[in-house]
Amino acid sequence: RKHQLLPGPCGRPLPFPRQVSRMSTKAEAKDSESTAYPWKLRAGIILERIPPVMPPLEPWESEYNQWKDKRQARRRREMPKVIFDPYNEYDYKADELAIEEYEPAPVVTKADEENDKRSLQRRLCDHVYLIVQQDGKWQLPTGDWAEGESLRQTANLQLLNTFSDELDHFILGNAPIGHIEDDSSRTFYFHTLYCSGAVKVIDGKSDFMWGTKEEILELLPKEEADMCDEILITLKPRNQWIYGGKPQECARAVAERNYAKKQAEKKADGDEKGEKC
Repeated sequence: RKHQLLPGPCGRPLPFPRQVSRMSTKAEAKDSESTAYPWKLRAGIILERIPPVMPPLEPWESEYNQWKDKRQARRRREMPKVIFDPYNEYDYKADELAIEEYEPAPVVTKADEENDKRSLQRRLCDHVYLIVQQDGKWQLPTGDWAEGESLRQTANLQLLNTFSDELDHFILGNAPIGHIEDDSSRTFYFHTLYCSGAVKVIDGKSDFMWGTKEEILELLPKEEADMCDEILITLKPRNQWIYGGKPQECARAVAERNYAKKQAEKKADGDEKGEKC
């Protein structure tokens, strides 16, 4: 009885399929034993809430927009009404009145005034990230990897096991965004976006907060803080003036101040030369 021959690496049939299969099984067993991890695998989540609103314009941005509008107005021509409103159905006065009466909601919310760091309504112009407090230490949500799971599944399960099902999130891709190492473990972190839902801790013992990059760097352990410092986004140079800082000055104001300073220096130099003479 002829055996069905298996193709070899060069396309030629191998004459002993049973021996080959037995040898390959032993080789796979040896490979699996040699590739056993000497350290514990862990997976974590970096859950980010992107800014839901645009920050107000800084003075230099307003100045640029005014200059741009004036420049574009030179060549602007009014479109004939017969093109966009041939039947005279558009109510211009109602729209103009609605624009005049419209007042946008304040960017600084009640959560900002009360410094409620558990609220998603704080720092609406910033990227904020979720960290949890367990056993008195602040950290990113992490968990141990179990055999049969991918690291992405482990990270997702850790978030679901920590918070209620109301939290809807989306993990970006299958590759981690960063990792940290120590003598006993390797932890891989996946970038995740907050979509909707309330954030509620299941066990009731842990605490959590939404913080900007600068806020969480002060609370996280050094290894996690160093990793987050390299990969997370911060808008502090742009948005710090909204929450008590100073806005960037207009280019015109800076130029006028520098010009006045130079004129004062020239005048002082002239006065000194006159006294010497």
